[in-house]
Amino acid sequence: MVHRVIRTPADLDMLKAFLDGRPLPLSVEITEGRDRSKEQNKLAFKWYGEISEQTGEDVEDVRARCKLEIGVPIMRRGSDKFRETYDRLVRPLPHADKLELIRDTEMPVTSLMKIKQMTEYLDLMFRRHSEFGIVLTIPPDRYAYDPDKSGSRRADQRAAA
Repeated sequence: MVHRVIRTPADLDMLKAFLDGRPLPLSVEITEGRDRSKEQNKLAFKWYGEISEQTGEDVEDVRARCKLEIGVPIMRRGSDKFRETYDRLVRPLPHADKLELIRDTEMPVTSLMKIKQMTEYLDLMFRRHSEFGIVLTIPPDRYAYDPDKSGSRRADQRAAA
């Protein structure tokens, strides 16, 4: 299977040339957006560490808690397949068991997110921890995180986890 990320008109021209050279019939799947950026990933891990330092909570526990309480609701809303599998296998478990599962197996949650979903994850992570006086680094890359984004789905997300 061929996977291409199209960022520029030149990338699009290369894809067109590639498709022109392929025998027919063929199937093409197009997904809008792109994979989340390295900057977003680095920021999330930086924040896990900052939260850990300020709360005394183990950094892997912080990561698991954020993935469960913030990331899972985003993924359940954005992916039927994730929601169906999560609801069947994980949702019935007690909260502590869910945290342990996510922490000890590194269950994919944030690694499945696209940039828009990861931006929402970071935004909610920032807002939730700021409410408790935890200070998190705000990066100069406004694409990785947008602290001025309005609105929050915090109550809906807590109920879904």
